[in-house]
Formats: sequence, structure tokens, C-alpha cells
Amino acid sequence: MIINILVGIAVIIAVYIGYYLLSHLKKTMFNISVQDEPRLKSAAKNGGWMFLFLAILGIVSLLIQNDILILVVLLWMTAHGLIVEFAILNVINHKQH
Repeated sequence: MIINILVGIAVIIAVYIGYYLLSHLKKTMFNISVQDEPRLKSAAKNGGWMFLFLAILGIVSLLIQNDILILVVLLWMTAHGLIVEFAILNVINHKQH
């Protein structure tokens, strides 16, 4: 029961982050123009689509109720979130210097 709630929360967060990243491809993010910075654009585009894919996979895992798939989805969401965060922070830190 609690694991289902965690997956539900993770799915909501993944959808929000995916939407945010994809909606800011033609805007500024962290005072940096995403269009002018190819690494930031790539991180936002790939990260956004991957988060949406993981959200769909999370919904599928909730419907199937497979414990292994649920665990894989939660771990994958966590790892992917860290990778996208590091990629964006790398661009921000190099832009400030």
C-alpha cells in the first residue's frame, strides 16, 4: 500500500518535471537561454522525455502490481533525476565562470 503511494507521488513529480523541462525549451531556465546553450537544451529535451516515459512506466507498474517493476521504476526515476540535475548544474556552473 505505501509503495503504491510512493510510486504515485513519483509519477506526479516525474510528469511535472518532464512538462517543465519540455515547456522551457524555447524560454530561459535559471537565467540562461535554453536555445543558446546546446548542452542545456539537450539535457532539458532528453530529460523531459525520459521523465514522461518513466511516469508512464510507473503507471503501468501500478496497474500490473509487479513488485520488481515498481522497484525498478523507483530506482530509475531517482537515478535519472540525479543525472539530469547534475547535467543542468554543470551547465549553470560553467556559464557563471
